[in-house]
Amino acid sequence: MTGASKVVHLEGAAHEGGVVLNLRNGRWYALNSTATLLCRELRTGGLETAVRAIGDRYPAVDEHRVRRDAGELLKTLADRDLVVFEPPVITEAGAAGPPIVARSGTRRYRLRAGLAVAVAVIMLSLPFRWTLWVASVLRARDVSEATTEEAVAMVAMVATVAERYPCRAACLEQSLAAVLTAALSRRRLRWVMGVAEDPYRFHAWVEARGVPVLPSEEPDFSEYRRVLSR
Repeated sequence: MTGASKVVHLEGAAHEGGVVLNLRNGRWYALNSTATLLCRELRTGGLETAVRAIGDRYPAVDEHRVRRDAGELLKTLADRDLVVFEPPVITEAGAAGPPIVARSGTRRYRLRAGLAVAVAVIMLSLPFRWTLWVASVLRARDVSEATTEEAVAMVAMVATVAERYPCRAACLEQSLAAVLTAALSRRRLRWVMGVAEDPYRFHAWVEARGVPVLPSEEPDFSEYRRVLSR
């Protein structure tokens, strides 16, 4: 149950619950506090350690029931390919700056953004681990980080193209398309995915030099916590 697998990322939540992101297919799962504790203990110490941890938290619950419930959770995790966890991803130091809203762009990136949206939609129809790998490769290229001004223009043009695109192009597609637009322009943007709670909401965006750049005003954006970045 332990190891350095790059398959699943487990992140804690403010209310002691957690979220799991499957890096193979991009699917999110929400866990309550008990399931989160069980998953953490399974990762660090195995089933017996997890059963003892749950028993310590809920001493009135029969140990056989805890073991049975733990087994059922393990089966559920296995059915969803979530039985191997990796340590939390360490992102760059410091909190991201206040977001910038890309209200308008320049036609300079129009052709590149159009191609990028089409490629992003195709990429996200493939196994999600391949998409993450491509994003990581693009991030590692020896090119300049996009300025916030360049990022604003790219994100705005991607949003304009996405409005006319015949297929779904929501935050995941648009943010990846912005990363691809930057790559076609010999620039780098950071692709970020995050989560907000109560209720759970999942989001994707880009950052330029530590500053989130959004295609539209999002009053609740400050509620999102970064879970993964490439």
